[in-house]
Amino acid sequence: MNEDLQPKNPKSRATIADVARAAGVSKTTISRFLSKQFDSISASTLKRIEETIAELNYRPNRMARGLKQDRSYLIGFVVADITNPYATSIMRGAEEVCEKHGYNLLVCNTDKDPEKERRYFDLLQTHRIDGLLINTTGYNNSILQEMSKDDMPIVLVDRKVPELDFDMVGTDNRKATGEALTHLLACGYERIAFFSEMIGITSPRYERAEVFRSILRERGHASADDFFEVDMKDTNALESSLDRYLESSTGQYRAVFAGNAVVLLKLVGALKQRNLQIPDDVSLIGFDDPEWAPYVDPGITTISQPTFDIGAAAMEQMLKRINGDTSPPQTMELPASLLIRRSTIAK
Repeated sequence: MNEDLQPKNPKSRATIADVARAAGVSKTTISRFLSKQFDSISASTLKRIEETIAELNYRPNRMARGLKQDRSYLIGFVVADITNPYATSIMRGAEEVCEKHGYNLLVCNTDKDPEKERRYFDLLQTHRIDGLLINTTGYNNSILQEMSKDDMPIVLVDRKVPELDFDMVGTDNRKATGEALTHLLACGYERIAFFSEMIGITSPRYERAEVFRSILRERGHASADDFFEVDMKDTNALESSLDRYLESSTGQYRAVFAGNAVVLLKLVGALKQRNLQIPDDVSLIGFDDPEWAPYVDPGITTISQPTFDIGAAAMEQMLKRINGDTSPPQTMELPASLLIRRSTIAK
């Protein structure tokens, strides 16, 4: 190693002062570099700093930096079900924005358990997180309100909670459901069944169910009451509901609408177990666009949610709040895309 680049104490880790001295710039310039404030640094200086950091094997002391600025540079992300591809894609979007701005995500999976969610709130506060992204269970609103009163920026992801006056980023569920139903009705389906997980207080499920029922009732369609709310923990619930629908719609041109990817996968399996062909015997459409949907013969029509963009937009909004934005809370509903494949065809 070049002697000019060596730390003053060879046994110690390189400091920001060592980097500044070796690169021939001020500590302020190094701080700007580490904060990704590149606008005021020339290209040649940027290159020199990068080379110096690499040669000194310098690692920023994030804790010291956070204490000085009263920030931890940690963002908590609480998800209801991390096994759902929807959640992991949102996480990737948020993570990309975090990395760009020098933050890290602490991800906590609640398994839809309110008690587990409460424990994670305590844990995240001990880590002095700078903000919280949450796909909430909806049962710990009073705790979230108290956290917000302590100047904790909170952004709701996917799920609205009327009593929480926070920013929310999710999908425009009403418009997406309406577009999917318009497609099915244009195809001439006589009986359309909607299968949803238990709605409870989960706003996206409620919005999709409400649009399904209201559109079909307005049109006087026979399917207005073909709505099935199934407990996915009960292995027989979906199959028994499916059998009731199939028996009542024998001989009719019919389609099944799955409320999310979890339900869609179960329906694909249940239809195949009954030796029913898609779309000859029954057509299929689903919310979410899992990776396997295009490859299950004949290709499943889906509603693709902008999950990565939801995560990125939620994190961008979080950063605005951290940096002092005090404007009224915003609800951002991003548009979904209807991907028509051969599982839904016109009669």
